[in-house]
Amino acid sequence: MTPTELSLFQIQLLEWFTQQQRPLPWRQHYEPYAVWISEIMLQQTQVATVLPYFDRWMEMLPSIQAVAETSEDTILKLWEGLGYYTRARNIQKAAIMICEKHGGQIPQDFSELLALPGIGRYTAGAIASIAFNQERPIVDGNIVRVLCRLMDWRDNPRSAEMQKKIWNAAEAWIPEGNARFFNQALMELGATLCSTQAPLCLLCPVPSFCKALKANTIDAVPAKTKRPPAKQRITALAVIQNEEGELLIAKRPAEGLMGGLWEFPNINLDKDTDIEQALKQGIRQQQDILITVDQPLSIIKHAYTSFKVTLHCFLCTYQRSESDSTREEHSAQWVPLENLKQFSFPAAHGKIIQILSQERMA
Repeated sequence: MTPTELSLFQIQLLEWFTQQQRPLPWRQHYEPYAVWISEIMLQQTQVATVLPYFDRWMEMLPSIQAVAETSEDTILKLWEGLGYYTRARNIQKAAIMICEKHGGQIPQDFSELLALPGIGRYTAGAIASIAFNQERPIVDGNIVRVLCRLMDWRDNPRSAEMQKKIWNAAEAWIPEGNARFFNQALMELGATLCSTQAPLCLLCPVPSFCKALKANTIDAVPAKTKRPPAKQRITALAVIQNEEGELLIAKRPAEGLMGGLWEFPNINLDKDTDIEQALKQGIRQQQDILITVDQPLSIIKHAYTSFKVTLHCFLCTYQRSESDSTREEHSAQWVPLENLKQFSFPAAHGKIIQILSQERMA
């Protein structure tokens, strides 16, 4: 764009955003803590899904200090259902660092933002521009789509060359002193009108600047990249009950997929395996206990980002411990069914709890 065109584009886009922006809670006062939490929650997650989580989080943890001082279990319970749980644990790590090094206030310096756990180039730019109105670019999926269509860039947007071109444009287009609203306006345009499928071009506030619209390439821009097919996993899961009617749950390791969440004991299976026998042997190795596998409970299928899992769930009975002495480990607990709601579980295991609760009520 020429300087004159860019100035007119900025004016029209900002006028539209002023009139049409969604009344999101983190936009009320642009308080840095609220902006930070919203940006982390919005990674890989749509606004409609985030809103109730954000409200509950801010009610339970109204300050950075509260995040730093609460338990990890509380953090994960508030995050339960949002997925990508490393985000939640990194929030607490960053909160502790902010309290220790920055007096409980989110730093405004860009390099100090980047040094916080869980904050990369995008999130640092979002906090700097939205919370502090600094002229820092941000590039998410919405902005990639908007910029590629405006410029009719047809190459793979994930390539290093295109990434550089997109980030450079996002930075060069920011109007002086108005980064907060301009960056949000680009994202808002992508989220509400310039969508991946069936974009609402007739409602676009800046159609005269869109080269893809003129070239009739909207549906082809940005170039779509193929993802590898999701891997398939088969898992056997034991809902183990003791004489008191309590159920055995175990805590996942802190690092790795769904780290720190609770789950029913389970094992991954090879194909052509006797599921019940493999489950008994696996639980014996994991928990040092003997069980009987009583009956199937349910088969649950769940999709994650990079794989799909089929859970073969069985009702089981605790027989005895293999240990010579009773061990009490924080990583495994016997819990009454009605108390399971106090723990944070992966979504698939949450479905099992629902089935168990429904059967008890039946």
